[in-house]
Amino acid sequence: MKENTIAWLKIRKWSSIAILTLSSIVFCSNIANAAVIKTDIVMIVDESGSMGGVQANLRNNIGLFASILSAGGVDANYALVGYGSSGDLIRLITDFTNASGFAAAAANLVASGGIEPAYDATAYALNSLSSESGNLTYRADAVKNMIVYTDEASNGDSEYSAATLDTLLKGNNSLFNAVVPNTGYTSLVNLATNNGGQFFNLGFLNTNDQTVVEQFVEDFALAKLQETLDFCQVNPNDPACSNVEVPAPASAGLLLIAVAAVSSRRLAKKKNQI
Repeated sequence: MKENTIAWLKIRKWSSIAILTLSSIVFCSNIANAAVIKTDIVMIVDESGSMGGVQANLRNNIGLFASILSAGGVDANYALVGYGSSGDLIRLITDFTNASGFAAAAANLVASGGIEPAYDATAYALNSLSSESGNLTYRADAVKNMIVYTDEASNGDSEYSAATLDTLLKGNNSLFNAVVPNTGYTSLVNLATNNGGQFFNLGFLNTNDQTVVEQFVEDFALAKLQETLDFCQVNPNDPACSNVEVPAPASAGLLLIAVAAVSSRRLAKKKNQI
């Protein structure tokens, strides 16, 4: 009886994978001529003493994050800015690279310090901090994506406030996300919602439970994929979107492909646990 139940579960799981894959193929036929959307993502990571677990989970799961964006038809490059370290308050850890290069560079993140100027660090990432420049090499035809990971409100900023950073983000037509402990981090959350992004709960990345971490990374990547696709629908004349046609059905198709990839991964993982 047990063997029959297990066999049925396996059939049902792999049938689900087949259905999702077939759905993806159907949607692919509708978007085959759509150009790939490029995005340059800067991970801006708090290096204060309490962020070691977050840094490790980010480093270990960037490949999963990148694979979901790629499955959804997005060509993403990744840069890493650290801020809050007692040795160097804001620093470029790596210019734009692929997921493997990012993971290697992220090993150089530290967790020591207590001043966290998130506003200045984001301006640095946008090559707009007058005291020092990150000199990041953005592609002219890529959507700019800023993601701040922190467990503290921005403090110790010397040049930028929430208001002036908001102006800078809009001037660069940049998306912004805040990965913070809760919605009480009002200034950073508002910057996200006012610039094409949203709030994500840092607690799901700051845990030793890898099932929780992977679920967060998958959900976060799907949300970033949707934000990037939405950006080109709203800003068709942006240099990143001017040669890319992403009508609503295509956007849904790209997202479905990524969801199918995530679902297949989850089902395959569960199958191996039976």
